Amino acid sequence: MLDSNSFTTVATTAAAGAAVLGYYYTKKKSNTRRPPVVSYTIPWIGSAVTLGKDPDTFFQNAREKYGDIFTVQAAGMRSTYVTSAAAISAIYRNSKSFVFTPTRLEFSIKMFDMPRSIVYDNEYMTETMFPMHHRVLAPSNVTPMVDALTKHSVDRLEELNAKIAGKQWNTTLEEFAHKPLFRAISATMFGPLFPAEKSYEPFLIFDDYIPFFAAGAPALFVQKGVRARNQLIDMFEEYFNTPGWEDEAAELVTMIVDGARNESQPPWTDRELAAAINSDFWAANGNMTWGCFWAINLMLHEPQSLAPLYEEVDAARDSWLKAHPGADLSGANLTELMDFLNNASLPLTTSTVSEALRVSSSSFSIRTVVEDGVTISGYPQFEFSKGDVLVCQARSVHLDQEIYGSDAATFKPDRFVDAGIVTEGGSRKPFLAFGGGVSQCEGRHFAAKGSKFVMALYLLNFDIKLDPAHEKPSSSSALFDMSRIGTGIMHPKKPTHILASKRK
Repeated sequence: MLDSNSFTTVATTAAAGAAVLGYYYTKKKSNTRRPPVVSYTIPWIGSAVTLGKDPDTFFQNAREKYGDIFTVQAAGMRSTYVTSAAAISAIYRNSKSFVFTPTRLEFSIKMFDMPRSIVYDNEYMTETMFPMHHRVLAPSNVTPMVDALTKHSVDRLEELNAKIAGKQWNTTLEEFAHKPLFRAISATMFGPLFPAEKSYEPFLIFDDYIPFFAAGAPALFVQKGVRARNQLIDMFEEYFNTPGWEDEAAELVTMIVDGARNESQPPWTDRELAAAINSDFWAANGNMTWGCFWAINLMLHEPQSLAPLYEEVDAARDSWLKAHPGADLSGANLTELMDFLNNASLPLTTSTVSEALRVSSSSFSIRTVVEDGVTISGYPQFEFSKGDVLVCQARSVHLDQEIYGSDAATFKPDRFVDAGIVTEGGSRKPFLAFGGGVSQCEGRHFAAKGSKFVMALYLLNFDIKLDPAHEKPSSSSALFDMSRIGTGIMHPKKPTHILASKRK
């Protein structure tokens, strides 16, 4: 029987393999140019157990034995994985043969319960809404969102300050960092009137069920997740009919809502709109929150803990105050705080965020082949047919020792400082935490800059330590819930207990 870890892992791999199943059993079985299949003993079960127990080791061993591209049988599904930077890059470059849109549309239905009427029978989503994300979230356009995130983060940090009544607060990092950032991001996107506090618990439940929704799990197994998803959709449906909701909402959200109501033909219903918006809600809060969480968490488990980051942010603050006597960096004057954050040199903090994303991310970039006889540049031995689905397994690239060295599996906070970002040949090291190609996360510029600023705010305001009554320093791999492979930033296995106090 599959253990719970294997079962969740199989759910994510099934999502990738479902579209391929029909091909393998009904089409061209005699094709000798298909990638090799990882050997297994038990029919149907295939590699499900070994994959579920330790996905990183499974993919590493499979790559060493079968090469960069191979097929995995797991619980009745077959998925073809692409695991090298070169092969993934070649797929991303050939966006005419390897297409992302079919997967995006299908997951819109499976994961977010968007009606087929807006996904397939209405052009507003593909022709207007998708391109809108790229335009509005371009680097030159995200400043207002980053400013709003900083403002709402300051508000949340003031609340945390109020909770530290004595010398320190015994709490969890989830309560201290993840939840406040969730609320700040939610207010940034939808305005301060949005019931972020009320949405937190149903969001966590919905997020837990994402792998099962993606896999198309039977309704019997996802009832709790469906209820949570419906709660979120209900909230958005009600909220978008609240007078004044749009006053401080992000431009992206107001444009989507206005377009769906006034440009789309026919206009979307409130329910359809709420389901679509929930996908953006999940994209922001399902990844950025955990990315910042891991930047703090992994540093806490380092021998020096957060000391190097405190030293860097203190030096930047002191230098700024020397050049700008009387500047207020408390957050009471948002303009002065933003001037500091935009100009402060924080290379180690920035590197720490990137490194945390590298080791904690596990994303599948899925591509559908749209014509027969397609090959991947550099891999002419394999030929693919129309309807085949390839899964670009980005985590294998991040753990590739030829790229990131013998310590590739280790969290190394200064890895991306200075020369650490380039290879010996001078090219930039592949970094796929935000995906790549046409499916690269549109919100990456907001997330990268916003995460740096949020980290700086926590470092300026709080002294954070592991609670020795509960926690001992551990390697990063011991902290991650590895069952969520393929769905973005991984979750922790258990709560992280901390001691938090105000910085003097």
